[in-house]
Amino acid sequence: MKDESFSKMLLLQEQEGEVVKRERYLERVSQRLKELDASINKLLEEQAVIIAELNQLIDQIREEELRVRSCKEYLRKWEERAKVVKKAEEYKALLRERAKNEDCIIKGEQKLRELKEAKSKLEASLQDREKRQKLRRLEEEKYELLKEKEEVERELSFQRDKLESLKREVSDRVCQDYERLKKEVGFPPFVSVDAMGTCGNCGTKLPSSLYSKLVKGESVRCPSCGKVLYQ
Repeated sequence: MKDESFSKMLLLQEQEGEVVKRERYLERVSQRLKELDASINKLLEEQAVIIAELNQLIDQIREEELRVRSCKEYLRKWEERAKVVKKAEEYKALLRERAKNEDCIIKGEQKLRELKEAKSKLEASLQDREKRQKLRRLEEEKYELLKEKEEVERELSFQRDKLESLKREVSDRVCQDYERLKKEVGFPPFVSVDAMGTCGNCGTKLPSSLYSKLVKGESVRCPSCGKVLYQ
């Protein structure tokens, strides 16, 4: 491998690294945004269920109040009706109606207390401070991530343009050799070796014979991961 070609391929790898770094970051951000959307939607769905139940309770309270009011109105007029009754059986029927409406009021008011208690609990759940704070935190995190995502996408576009510009500056042969190496060993194809002769990719310590070749400037590959090594 010629030194000039090697240097150019290292430049290609360095620039592609800038692209890959941002691509991987955007993948993590996209995954986190999906998680945030799922959590936000879950909280909103819970709120929607509570609101639907609350509206149903409000309707039930309204209906029960109308029923109790109707029964009370009947009792209010009962005395007047009783005054004009002439037959005993009619009076007994009125008494039964009176008892029925009194029972309606007693049961209705009890049911109203239960409905209003259930309504208060739902309203408290809807106003749960912890859940509201959690929703706000999630929405704020999503907002910040979306802004950051836009910025990184702009940077990614810029770095991709730089990579394409660099590819146009080097020979086709260098680009082809670089792409071939990537297909063989993955990105990055070139990794450095530390002072102890250890591969920077997989951590394999090179045999002394290979390390000597590397020191002499010869092309050496890691015997474990196949990456092209350099110092």
